Amino acid sequence: MKPHLNHIGKFSALILLSAIATYSSAQTNAPAPAASTTTAPAVAPTGPTDYGKDARTMKIKRRIISFGFFSPVNQHISFGYDQLLGTDIVFTSQVGIIGPGINPSASASYPGSYVSKPLGGFVEVGAKLFFAPDFVTDGLLRYNSMQGLYFKPQVAISVFNLTQTSYGYNYGYYTPPQTTVTNYSGLALILNLGKQWILAHAISLDIYGGIGYSLNTADNNFDRITNYYSYEGSAGSIVFTGGVNIGVPF
Repeated sequence: MKPHLNHIGKFSALILLSAIATYSSAQTNAPAPAASTTTAPAVAPTGPTDYGKDARTMKIKRRIISFGFFSPVNQHISFGYDQLLGTDIVFTSQVGIIGPGINPSASASYPGSYVSKPLGGFVEVGAKLFFAPDFVTDGLLRYNSMQGLYFKPQVAISVFNLTQTSYGYNYGYYTPPQTTVTNYSGLALILNLGKQWILAHAISLDIYGGIGYSLNTADNNFDRITNYYSYEGSAGSIVFTGGVNIGVPF
């Protein structure tokens, strides 16, 4: 009986060793797990929207109210309104009150002086088409939808009257002042180029200049003028315009 037990023990040990060797070989030759082909989703850049947002409300600023910084020098006060319509397109308008402003000659009444006092208004309507917007990094992230170089076609309408008074002096005698009131109106199509900045997301700075064509009328031929306050005329019907607007985006 004892010899049989020895044979059985040897046989069992042989089977166990064979099983261990087979398992080890299977683990060694097993193929490596396939690498995952799924990539992490790309994170969208936040620059174009974040740079145009209000820091408190986190809403994009789409409007600007502005003031014509040098308008009082030309005897008027102007206010503008811009509205973002879409990518690179901004509706723009400006309203001017003709009359108030800096007019050094208005108080002059000495002999030989000539005083002009305008009173009226003008309206400008157009579109800013941004063709070279400003970017934050390498042309990838826009700084603001309303910042960059733009082309602006616009229509301007001016209506006002001009009171002109001359104080004469003839052969040692003062002559009575002569006053003439003339009504003027003008319609112009102007093509502008400009650059607008949004400074610290709180102030807009807009500098522009343009050239165009106008149709002007007057109710008499007394002293035809070239200044229509929204634009300046020259020989013929060619007109020029320009200005600096400072505003608040919201």
